[in-house]
Amino acid sequence: KTIYEVSLPKEFKPLWRKSEDPIYKNAIHYLNKRNIGPIDILRYSIGFCSSGGYSNRIIIPSYDSDGKLNYFMARDMFPNSKFKYKNPPMSKDTVCFELFINWNEPIVLCEGVFDAISIRRNAIPLLGKFPSKTLVKRLVEKKVKTVYVALDEDAKKDAIKLSKFLMDYGINTYLLKMNGKDPSELGFTTFWEIVKNTKQSKFSDIIKGR
Repeated sequence: KTIYEVSLPKEFKPLWRKSEDPIYKNAIHYLNKRNIGPIDILRYSIGFCSSGGYSNRIIIPSYDSDGKLNYFMARDMFPNSKFKYKNPPMSKDTVCFELFINWNEPIVLCEGVFDAISIRRNAIPLLGKFPSKTLVKRLVEKKVKTVYVALDEDAKKDAIKLSKFLMDYGINTYLLKMNGKDPSELGFTTFWEIVKNTKQSKFSDIIKGR
């Protein structure tokens, strides 16, 4: 197995330090529109690039449980971009934001990094519709008892498949009904209200759409 040494782009600039770079203002504006403020920027070490291969992109690093960089997301901040995300040249087989995860508490699985940042507590972005092998292994090894699946409406089939898959491992799994919105649109308070209400439903009822 090839081990890739991940490093942030050399043009990376931290957003928690004020900058005269015009791209800095665009980055802050973009994050504000997504309800991401100074505390989130600091907590997740969010930065940006104004030149190089990742120019005009917000850079969101991910760290493992030892605080070592294990991935980063590069999101274009301008609407006309052909590629919203540009992935680093490495495998996605990792646990995104593992540094913030307490495996003894319920875990929330969501699609993207902005969803995870909105959820705040124990959220792991899948960077897709299904967990990586490393994430599945970690969920089993850590004997995680409860998982909430928060995938977008267009991924309903994937969400049901994922929920069944996790239940086969003996994990209590709840499929969250988010009424066509993703967690970053719902915001922290509404999202956790949905979690609270879902706890009282059975998975079989949710699949049947009751």
